[in-house]
Amino acid sequence: MRKHFKDFGRVLALLVVDSIFFSAMNPAKAYALVVIVGFGLLVLTIYAVIDLLLLLVVRIVPLSDLLRKRILTSGTMLLGLLIAMQSIGQLTVKDMFALVPLVLVLGFYLSYQTKQKRS
Repeated sequence: MRKHFKDFGRVLALLVVDSIFFSAMNPAKAYALVVIVGFGLLVLTIYAVIDLLLLLVVRIVPLSDLLRKRILTSGTMLLGLLIAMQSIGQLTVKDMFALVPLVLVLGFYLSYQTKQKRS
């Protein structure tokens, strides 16, 4: 139970840092490095939120560690790519239908590679 409080505290801290960072930054006038750091911070927050949600889901529906990591990796990559494409004005419905399966396959492949290295 303490781990959940620690994870919740981590997500809350990331959300506070996000709020401060993004309210102080104007992406139209910021340097490219600042925008990249902001995107990295956003992806880290997405990862932490999905991880916390999966920890709560595991209490109801049993998931193996491998499946949880696959969902975590795929979900983070998918949301990160969708946000990145939307922010540069390149996201269409056709892109979403192409990206979703590709990211899911990539997530499963990456977690499969991790499983093979452990064996």
